Amino acid sequence: MNFSTKRWRIKSLSGFTIREVLLVVIIISVGLMAVIVTLTNGIKYVQKTRQRVIAINLAREWMEAIYQMRDTNRTRWAWVKDACRLKIDPLVDESNDGKCMNDTRFTTGSYVLQRLSTGGQMYFALTKRTWEQLNLDDSIESNSWFSLCQQSGYRYWCMWSESTTSEGKYFREIEWLGLYLKADQAISWWKPIYCPHGESTSCATNDAKEFRFCSKVAYIGEGVGEVKFCGAITNFKWWPLESAN
Repeated sequence: MNFSTKRWRIKSLSGFTIREVLLVVIIISVGLMAVIVTLTNGIKYVQKTRQRVIAINLAREWMEAIYQMRDTNRTRWAWVKDACRLKIDPLVDESNDGKCMNDTRFTTGSYVLQRLSTGGQMYFALTKRTWEQLNLDDSIESNSWFSLCQQSGYRYWCMWSESTTSEGKYFREIEWLGLYLKADQAISWWKPIYCPHGESTSCATNDAKEFRFCSKVAYIGEGVGEVKFCGAITNFKWWPLESAN
């Protein structure tokens, strides 16, 4: 190949090099943008999913805590367990009568759960009720009664405190749905009863009763949402055995 031929090829190649480079740069840029957008959306989805999973676990935690409170009440106040099983603080005898007759029980309203310690042991108790409700449609400040803060991986009640964590803000509420006196036998009716401090003797009896409640968690951050689990605490009426003839 002579010199003139080489020169012609160099000119031809140099004439298309810039265009090709620009085209390649554009193609790569578009591809990178698509990858970046996909990764960004994927990260956001993972963060939203993580938030919801945390909210689900927080709501379940309080469901279990309410059942644990029920069990603590029944064990600690075994001789008057029907009168004490819905006390909001299992370890405090407010009336100092050993019967829980005037102690604060669940009643209409919303509550927050506290993890307390006594004698080196942890237990759960509820705050006194509030008429506020957890609702993200309102301003964040209006939900601050239910704020959760984080410390060493554990989220705890921190009313009116800054609740931002690496996953966003979380709020948690125990919502009262009602206390009902169940009918005897298989009759399909329920009688609502109201006795937050022993006002009704029906609360202290061993008649079958059912307490209905919900554990609700709301969160904001990369995602915004709410998780709600509902359950019931039921006791069964004690029927004395008839003496044998």
